[in-house]
Amino acid sequence: MEHTDSELSIYTDAELRQAVQELFGYPAFLEGMKSFLPPALNQLILQVKDGVANVYDFQKAIIVPFLNFIQEIGITQRTASGLENLHAQERYLFMSNHRDIVLDSAFLNYILYEHGLPTSRIAIGDNLMAHRIAELLFRINKSFAVKRSGTPRELYEHSLQLSHYIRRSIVQGEDSVWIAQREGRTKDGNDQTHPGLLNMLSMSGKEDIKTHLHALRIVPVAISYEYNPCAVLKTEEFLEKQTTGEAKKSFQNDMQHILLGLRGHKGRLHYHFDKPLDEELNILDTSTNRKQQLEWTAEIIDRSIHRHYRLYPVNYIAHDILTGTAQYEHLYSPEEFRTQEQYFDAQVQMLSDDRDGAGRHYLLAMYANPVINAAAALSA
Repeated sequence: MEHTDSELSIYTDAELRQAVQELFGYPAFLEGMKSFLPPALNQLILQVKDGVANVYDFQKAIIVPFLNFIQEIGITQRTASGLENLHAQERYLFMSNHRDIVLDSAFLNYILYEHGLPTSRIAIGDNLMAHRIAELLFRINKSFAVKRSGTPRELYEHSLQLSHYIRRSIVQGEDSVWIAQREGRTKDGNDQTHPGLLNMLSMSGKEDIKTHLHALRIVPVAISYEYNPCAVLKTEEFLEKQTTGEAKKSFQNDMQHILLGLRGHKGRLHYHFDKPLDEELNILDTSTNRKQQLEWTAEIIDRSIHRHYRLYPVNYIAHDILTGTAQYEHLYSPEEFRTQEQYFDAQVQMLSDDRDGAGRHYLLAMYANPVINAAAALSA
């Protein structure tokens, strides 16, 4: 798709009202709502849509009831911690691990809304805006596109533009911003910040990197899902890539993951908001080279996310099954072990081909890696 400067802008109130009317004017969107939502919620949204005057109205009248429904059908418990580190007058760059295409940022904003804090703008890949209905829905909800393809020059120019846009949004007090710690979701549960992302963020700084990153008010956010409803799909993609060298990606594939993520069982969900990076950045010695400073910053963010990732029995059990040990048996019961072992067996049986145990190993690692990362971060 063609990219324009407008893709990095948030709708004005007038533009948003027009976008809402256009969105609800598509029969395909209305049919999708009707088939996905319970009749009462579908009717409620249709009744309130004409009263939407701004993004706050849209999020309060439509997104909040929708997320309440998603929580009812797939989330056992939703909790959050660290909100005392945030203040309504401040703007932040929320940087989190990335597990679900839509829900990571959606529930982050819901939590901010619940606690009287301004919601954030959302950085998403432009592949998710390939169709007009999706583009409207995302942009109405304060999303902006991150370009994923193009010539090296085009990608450089977009990165520079994006960097200035994010800095302006935060430093000038316009809005907080959410961005994942790397391009795309973490497929294997091994959450790692990509230094290239930090390089993009640093492009708009005229001062040294440490001063620039201080100004961005980076808040590491650890998002912990007890269960990953897309685990089988992610494992299938891994196995396909092992065989063919690449996994097929398409808009339809993304929609499949989105719908399964919305409807699937996620169990318990926890968000931890750490303090904005401040003293931690003092480790950045301006005499070291730029590459090393960015790598150190990535490590700082990773340690925060790994330390505050909420681990559940399923994580410890996956670790012990994968390693053939009983290292964490004190953190789960024999009954929990049997239940989770049966769960993993059922997941593996859903694979088209386990490839001599490669699928099972990958799926177990998806749940075990947060345990390994947490242990390393706590001992650092």
